[in-house]
Amino acid sequence: MAGAIAGIVGSVVSSAVSSVVGNMMSSLISNFGSSNIAGAFANAFMGALGTALKTIIDNAPLPQFLKDAAKDLIDNVIGSNQQPTTPEAQDAVNCEYGDMLENISQGICEEAAEEAEGKEGGNWLVALARGLSEVQVKFLDAAMDNMDTMKNNSVDETKSKEAQAEDREEFIQAQSEYQANMQMFNMMANMTATSLKSLGEGLTAIARKQ
Repeated sequence: MAGAIAGIVGSVVSSAVSSVVGNMMSSLISNFGSSNIAGAFANAFMGALGTALKTIIDNAPLPQFLKDAAKDLIDNVIGSNQQPTTPEAQDAVNCEYGDMLENISQGICEEAAEEAEGKEGGNWLVALARGLSEVQVKFLDAAMDNMDTMKNNSVDETKSKEAQAEDREEFIQAQSEYQANMQMFNMMANMTATSLKSLGEGLTAIARKQ
């Protein structure tokens, strides 16, 4: 079952990142800057992931005091990993991508829950890390596509002035998206490493109270 969910997650992530690097993302970058959009997207994603994890915990067969402690831990981990952005950029990303990020997060957490139940004999943190790594890789792939676009639209003086102007426009747009995608990749990688470490240590400590 977890393998099937992993496939679904990969499909959803691919579609989601394609949407992120489309015209809508270009517009957001133009309005708020690549750094602000990257930070806002990372915050929105981790917030959605935290909500999905807390839903899984609510449905787990655990004493209420352990559920409360685990959810408080998640809130603390997410809160301590907020990335710099502006309120306006955060609102724009939440509005445009909130539902999409909830779907991705739910799929990732469902896979982790499958492993937590022991159906695959695995570890839920490993499953969570695997799902998060899929998101990171998609942003890296998108950045490499942006780099190819920049190479294909570099200055070519043999072209007409109109064609050169079009190339410059394509180059600048790809450059902005490249910067945003690389920032998202780096932010997600750093946040994933820090968050998983904190969650693992915190939940281990909570489990000892059981």
